[in-house]
Amino acid sequence: MSLILGPGEKALRDEMGVVYHSGHTRYGNPMFGRLVLTNKRFLFIEMETVKVGFLRKKTEYHMKGIRINIPIEKVLGTAIETRVRRKGTLNAPPGLFSKEQYNVLIVSMEDATGIENPAFEVRNPQDWANAIQRVLAGELL
Repeated sequence: MSLILGPGEKALRDEMGVVYHSGHTRYGNPMFGRLVLTNKRFLFIEMETVKVGFLRKKTEYHMKGIRINIPIEKVLGTAIETRVRRKGTLNAPPGLFSKEQYNVLIVSMEDATGIENPAFEVRNPQDWANAIQRVLAGELL
């Protein structure tokens, strides 16, 4: 799936397999998707996995919709939070003997509903936070 970029816009970070956990008033349930940072926008695209083929099933990713698409000027900052969940689940409460820690990237942003703080599970939250801070500081524009 290709992303349509505007004039002078370039993708700085792009990661598939991201899990949105919570933090945005319009989206209460976890979603699987793609997180994209450009020099002009911050996006979260909800994706679904689809098995295609008759005998040899192949997994493809199909876009369900763009859930977050805001100008970079509306991003206020980032934070990284460590959370605990039941091992092997998305965000179920931890059990006595079954728990694991995971980190989420929290991106504070201003949109039509006010201040939102969506949390995303990405492979390297610190790299994402650094890239966002660099764009906000004008270094990667």
